Amino acid sequence: MDTIFTDEKDERFLELVSELDRGYYELIGDELAKYDSYNEFKEPHVVILAFDNGIAIACASYRAFDWDSVEFKRVYVKKEYRKRGIAYNIITQLEKSAVKRFRYSYIVTGKNNHAAIKLYKKLNYEPIDNFGQFKDDDAVICMKKEFNI
Repeated sequence: MDTIFTDEKDERFLELVSELDRGYYELIGDELAKYDSYNEFKEPHVVILAFDNGIAIACASYRAFDWDSVEFKRVYVKKEYRKRGIAYNIITQLEKSAVKRFRYSYIVTGKNNHAAIKLYKKLNYEPIDNFGQFKDDDAVICMKKEFNI
């Protein structure tokens, strides 16, 4: 598996994100639309893509959350490549990039997305009180990690 760093404008990343969104809409339905504006790429993102024989198979990104924190977003691995440690690998690589400038990382995921929650706990993320637009949203869980500098 090869990886590259890019940005939120990379067409390969946008295609993977589109696939991710289609999957979520199939599972959750139109209720997911309430998160559309939150998931728009309004700010610059640092993106990592994973490839298998030149084909983009996974992605993850982060954006600045505030002056000392990032938020990891749009973590996705194509279905046929899951359970191989790819998501763990690309998040770890992104964290190595983020730790140079930031102290904390946040992740928001669905409360019923047990595979993602298990992965984030393995990466030492801890559940926290929901914040921002998620404060009263029972469908999501917010998590935080302090980087060991």
